[in-house]
Amino acid sequence: MKMLRAKLTALRTIVLATVLFIAAPYVVHADTSALANGIYLVNRDAEYSKLLLPIEENERIMLDDGHLLEPTQPNMPDKPRYVALSTVQFVPINLAHKPTKNVDAQGKKQLMLELAKSEIVPLETFTRKNCGRSVAIVIGNQVVTVHKVREPITGGKMQITRCTDNGCDVLFTQLQKNDADR
Repeated sequence: MKMLRAKLTALRTIVLATVLFIAAPYVVHADTSALANGIYLVNRDAEYSKLLLPIEENERIMLDDGHLLEPTQPNMPDKPRYVALSTVQFVPINLAHKPTKNVDAQGKKQLMLELAKSEIVPLETFTRKNCGRSVAIVIGNQVVTVHKVREPITGGKMQITRCTDNGCDVLFTQLQKNDADR
């Protein structure tokens, strides 16, 4: 009986070591540092994060659940999805000044952003190069929204609309915090 237990323990150890060895490429290379606020190219998306594996060296998998946006918006996915973002093809959101809040004609909050002069040309180049592709706006290490680039963004002015009142307040606070940190 003792010999059988010893063999089973040895077998469990071998199985566990094999599982850890096989999973190691996904675990060792996982980058858990926060992404900078920015506009990131979406390489691909899927319903489950495991469907995006293996990730490339310059990618990050993030959840796009739209929790800061109005649930009835047309650009919202039917259900949460995961996106593989390029960590090298992005434009940081460095603001020229603090964001401002407005209210649109329907009484919904919107955030107005103006990028720093140093980011205007990179944003135009990035959006021109990626017309027809999807990009994710990441603020506070969260995917705020994913949109298809329909035309180049010129001038460096952007607005974030269709967020819930609380969502706009969260984003506003996060952007002000990052502006103060610079």
